[in-house]
Amino acid sequence: MPVFFGGALPWITDNHETQYLTTSDLKSAVDIDSLSTVDYTYHGIVEKHGKFLWMDRVDYRVKYEAHIRASYTMSDIQFDIDEENEIVTAYLPKAQVGEPQLDNSKFGYLPENATADMKDVLSLCRKDAADEVDKKEIKKQADASLRDTVKALTLPLIEDKYELDFKPLAEYKGEADSNA
Repeated sequence: MPVFFGGALPWITDNHETQYLTTSDLKSAVDIDSLSTVDYTYHGIVEKHGKFLWMDRVDYRVKYEAHIRASYTMSDIQFDIDEENEIVTAYLPKAQVGEPQLDNSKFGYLPENATADMKDVLSLCRKDAADEVDKKEIKKQADASLRDTVKALTLPLIEDKYELDFKPLAEYKGEADSNA
């Protein structure tokens, strides 16, 4: 026995047969394993401090490039269909911002002949990138990209007859509330 969650919206195919759009149709349209929506490149300079006798000093500086990606698990997206008001609501998950990935081919040292322990360099650069990157801005850009992607993937199903609305996944009250 088929089970349908949410409502169904009629839509017409090329052969003029009435079809019904379900939330499972919409979920299938966005069913991608994982979506990387923003690849942010950060250029930074970090200093390695040391001591010479009793004074603190900068042993060397490292110029580096790091990449930070924001991604989503697309299967977490939920949909509600409001037939009466002709609104499809997509409930979107929060972006998962990854750890900075260093590009080892982009290191530059000042002074150029600095002797540096690669383990220290990697640790300093990762910490600097994690502290300096604006994760709120990355999440904002990723959210805009996800909305555009969901709109593009669902548009063939909802056409321009229905408004597509977006809300945070935390506001989804679908299947879980029907059991209460």
